[in-house]
Amino acid sequence: MKRRKKRNRGLILTIAVAMTICYYLFLSGHYSIWRLFEVREENERTRTGIEDLKIRIERQKEKNELLINRDPFEMEKKARERGMAREGEIIYKYEVEKEN
Repeated sequence: MKRRKKRNRGLILTIAVAMTICYYLFLSGHYSIWRLFEVREENERTRTGIEDLKIRIERQKEKNELLINRDPFEMEKKARERGMAREGEIIYKYEVEKEN
């Protein structure tokens, strides 16, 4: 009977130690499984952001090329964005009230 109890205690103790070691190795700390999932998700968001930035860079390069080549429509568009007008034109500015 004593042997059985000692064997059960030893088995329970071994299992408890193994579970504790597994917990610290896989579920806590900087190199845990949870942290791995977080890093993968962050990596995917970063890649998506990089792709978006590449698209914006390409669009801006196209606009720059139009301005370098003195495209009249693009130049007028940029001038109007900066508040410029042709001679004789009147610019009207409207303020939109925000509702609370």
